[in-house]
Amino acid sequence: MERCQYSDRYRTMKFLVLSLALALVFTTGSSLNCHRCVSRHAGQSCDLIMESCKPGKDACAAAKFTRAPFGQYQKCMAMSDCEMLKRNSYIEMKCCDGDMCNTF
Repeated sequence: MERCQYSDRYRTMKFLVLSLALALVFTTGSSLNCHRCVSRHAGQSCDLIMESCKPGKDACAAAKFTRAPFGQYQKCMAMSDCEMLKRNSYIEMKCCDGDMCNTF
């Protein structure tokens, strides 16, 4: 009887470990991808590239500064930070959570 309980526990543990391994393999570990464009100098253009967002950066952001020195940027950002920047009347801000959605 004791041997049967050990065997059942072993099978249960084996099943749990296998399930976890499969979940890790098949989980889409891909991060959010956003446009990245940060001009080096205010008012100048920049080269648009793709950026894979790091953990904690769950939104794509696009910002245009509506007053001097003017300028713009597009990048990964925490959604809470992006939403906070929308309150600034000098920044036209777009926050989104889809791949490459941060366009003007």
